[in-house]
Amino acid sequence: MYDHSLLLRTVSELSGRLLTPHDVDAVPEHVVARLVEVFDLAGAGMALAEAGDLKSTAGCPDVVDALEQIQVAEQTGPCVQAFRTGEVLAIPDLEEYADRWPSYCEAARVRGLGSAVGIPLRLMDQSVGAVGLYGSGRRSWPPEDLEAAVVLADLVTACLVNASKVRQQEQLTEQLQGALESRTVIEQAKGVVAATHEVSIDEAFELIRRHARSHRATVRAVSDAIVSMGLEV
Repeated sequence: MYDHSLLLRTVSELSGRLLTPHDVDAVPEHVVARLVEVFDLAGAGMALAEAGDLKSTAGCPDVVDALEQIQVAEQTGPCVQAFRTGEVLAIPDLEEYADRWPSYCEAARVRGLGSAVGIPLRLMDQSVGAVGLYGSGRRSWPPEDLEAAVVLADLVTACLVNASKVRQQEQLTEQLQGALESRTVIEQAKGVVAATHEVSIDEAFELIRRHARSHRATVRAVSDAIVSMGLEV
């Protein structure tokens, strides 16, 4: 049975991450560590999708991290199946799947992991990753535990999406700031050239652009040199 108080604390932490900017790369490691505590597991892992397959992984402890990497490399295992089907897969005894996933099950066995659950990370109708829960030896997975784990998985998905949007917004802001700064220095350079050669602003810009082309430089770089170093064009 899961730890109710720790589950609520984890839900609160993840909910808080929805309201503040955070690093998307920090979410998986934080979540898998919490899952181990909440459900008293031998380990937990997470893999995120990239180009239609599970790719990046995080696991706690290291033996699970290694197993998740094997699962991703071979694209077989409970997380992969949950990702593909969009449904929770609970396995009380991994030996029952030894014929289906021989390498994965053998790797789990030598690491002392005998049972597993794969939980999809769902965004609308699309799987974006999966969470894996692991028990040492045979273990039953009560419905209430699985329901609680799915709630956490849904929150994880929301956190990842939110973090991704924040990162995209930050990148857009940086791009806009760069464009604004570039535009400012170009306008300054046009003014300098226009005054120096006693030409119009449009003619000054054409001189700057011609110089940039002939020297295989950008208009921004030439403008910088005009404004800061007195370059003559």
